[in-house]
Amino acid sequence: MKQGMVQSQALRQEMKLAPRMLQALRFLQAPLPELRELIRAELEQNPVLEEAGDLGETVLSPPEPLVSPGDDVDAQNDFESDDFRREIDAFEQMVEPSGAGAASSPEAEEKRQFFMDSLTEPVSLYATLEEQLNGSGLDAAHKRAGKQIIGNLDANGWLTVDLAEIARAAEVAESVAAAALAEVQEFDPAGVAARNLQECLLIQLRRAGQGADSPAARLVKNHLAQLGELSAQEMAEAAGMSEADVVAAMGLIQSLDPRPGLKYSAPPPMYVMPEVEIRGSPELGYVVEMLKDTWPRLYISEDYQEMLADPETAEEARKYLTEKIRDGKFVLDSLLQRQETVQRIAQEIAETQAEFFEHGITKLKPLTLSSVAEKLGVHDTTVGRAVADKYVKTPQGVFELKFFFPSGVKTADGGAMAAAAVKETLARLIAREDVRKPLSDQALAKLLGEQGIQIARRTVAKYREELGLPPAHQRK
Repeated sequence: MKQGMVQSQALRQEMKLAPRMLQALRFLQAPLPELRELIRAELEQNPVLEEAGDLGETVLSPPEPLVSPGDDVDAQNDFESDDFRREIDAFEQMVEPSGAGAASSPEAEEKRQFFMDSLTEPVSLYATLEEQLNGSGLDAAHKRAGKQIIGNLDANGWLTVDLAEIARAAEVAESVAAAALAEVQEFDPAGVAARNLQECLLIQLRRAGQGADSPAARLVKNHLAQLGELSAQEMAEAAGMSEADVVAAMGLIQSLDPRPGLKYSAPPPMYVMPEVEIRGSPELGYVVEMLKDTWPRLYISEDYQEMLADPETAEEARKYLTEKIRDGKFVLDSLLQRQETVQRIAQEIAETQAEFFEHGITKLKPLTLSSVAEKLGVHDTTVGRAVADKYVKTPQGVFELKFFFPSGVKTADGGAMAAAAVKETLARLIAREDVRKPLSDQALAKLLGEQGIQIARRTVAKYREELGLPPAHQRK
């Protein structure tokens, strides 16, 4: 075989995206608080872009071609809104070829819905412990006591009431409550359900293989208050141990977690700001309006535009102003397109979910990204970006736009019903059941079928579990 360097030609496709398109996509996808930060950064780096004061209207208008008198330096800036939309849609097509109007298979729709539903919430300490309790194999009495113990833990993971109160609340003997506490204290995270700092640390030491006579356990039991006050040498003298043992024990104690529940603490509340409102009535129709007070009001400085138009302005200054004004107008255009896209999606929601606005969640209808994208003439992922982390004010309250894109189940009349609406109906059936004879999943499926909701028993079980409701034999 002959070896050597060979030159050849080959064709290949590469996806490249201009920085401006990336910027436009960031503006489209960003939630309102993040959008404000993006705009603040643009204001800091672009002197020709200014924010309006207490003006009555948002200063956003479609960009116009930039013309410099006696100069033809900016033909490349002659972009229009339609060009902007075409470039965004072309990018979405490159990312995912099945654009608006393309055939959408059930599998593809299921993947999109999975993407929409994939935002996770942090698991709470109580949910973690209850899951371990349910799988512990304890009998009903011990589980009742265990649930009372878990429900009375503070944010640190410590038990805040005594065993007598636990026993009364669970209607069990105090010895049963004590046994349940010993079981819960073996759950993760180590040290949970302790009644004080000393017990919390001793539980963790025991779980780490440190017996009651180990140096670390002896220090916690007999000298806990002195651990932060005495030196290793002084502690060794007080505890009657060698200084080496004390140093090793203190290092081990410092590695323990005195507040094991804090890692499960809920994050601080997130205050959402709706940027669009749907209001009206079924009789008069629902209207969509952007909430302009929530939007930053931007404009291109007239002073700088006049400076650019002045023939006496130096050439270097003219080039700089040309670039900055072009960038500023693209920012305005990006914001305008974001507003229009969100408003058009909200309009489709208003038309599709009118019954929800009047009657509530039981009337929520299935809606897909692809169906809205097809009506708007954009790509599915454009709709997906636009509804992410955006909120709308409605007659039923404030909701994330994503809420209005639920999966659905078929009904007897050939229509469809949102899964959230089915869950609400299921919860109401269980709430009205005879507690002496709880309804089985099969019986619930039959009752839903009588209401025109065709749903299998296993789907009933799935929805019931998602609602946090136990099976029939545990609801007695």
